[in-house]
Amino acid sequence: MAFLTKIFKIVVSNSYYSSVTSNDFEIQPTHPTKNWLNQRKIRIINHSDGIELVWLSENYDNPLELLQKKANHVTASFVMTLKNSQVLNVSELEVGQPMGKVYYFHNKHNKEDQLLHPNSFISEVDLVDIAQVQSYPNEPGWDIFAIIDIEMSRWFADLSRHKHTLFTPLTITYEIKIQNRATFWRYCVVDTQKQLNGKIKVESQGDVAFEDVKFAKEPKDVYYIESTHPIPLYDRYDSFFSLCQIDKGETNDKKVLIEKLPYPTYDSLKKDKKNQKKYYSDIVVYV
Repeated sequence: MAFLTKIFKIVVSNSYYSSVTSNDFEIQPTHPTKNWLNQRKIRIINHSDGIELVWLSENYDNPLELLQKKANHVTASFVMTLKNSQVLNVSELEVGQPMGKVYYFHNKHNKEDQLLHPNSFISEVDLVDIAQVQSYPNEPGWDIFAIIDIEMSRWFADLSRHKHTLFTPLTITYEIKIQNRATFWRYCVVDTQKQLNGKIKVESQGDVAFEDVKFAKEPKDVYYIESTHPIPLYDRYDSFFSLCQIDKGETNDKKVLIEKLPYPTYDSLKKDKKNQKKYYSDIVVYV
């Protein structure tokens, strides 16, 4: 006899975070879905990375068979709202509302990995016109970032494809994966002591390379060093970058001015004026 049947989970993961995903989003059922869940004693449990649906299935000998009948031809719809606007800076995300679009996620892809989008991560292909989403709420009060539709008939088909044992939970986990943003890192070195009379460069532990220093015409004593390729942003880094000065003489002696340069902050993001899809992360350093 089952007292509590787990139905499915919706999990949001972001590659920017090195550990558990921060609670940047809130997922809530639309009003029709909320009414349907209440009528059938299905409850929503909130987690730090998403939600889980459970059914109070006491006194039912075969709860899954009964639930399949109750959920046949039913679509459970959810509204995903943005709680932390800074996640737009550190992730490959755009806001679709100004363009009359919304992110649309669903379980209609027939994918074994249960991703709610066709590609490995959220992308522009998941933005659709709001008018195309039948479950989009008409009532005001929602600051909608995305709509999630779970067709319950497909959910049962997904469940049937999985082999379950005593040690395997009888549930489906649907995932929404977010790619961390990669930007060109631009160190702005301010020579407060007028000591940088030699060649300076940024050196890294790994395979990240930086261009040669560029001198600013105005103001003087300001130098720019930019990465040759975009560098992924993380909340925590394993490697570090150093600012070095190379002697102009024959010895080419190297002096480490700053052993560990600072990393970009979430609010340092800038767009290129000519290429709006090219992003920079500016970091100011005083020596």
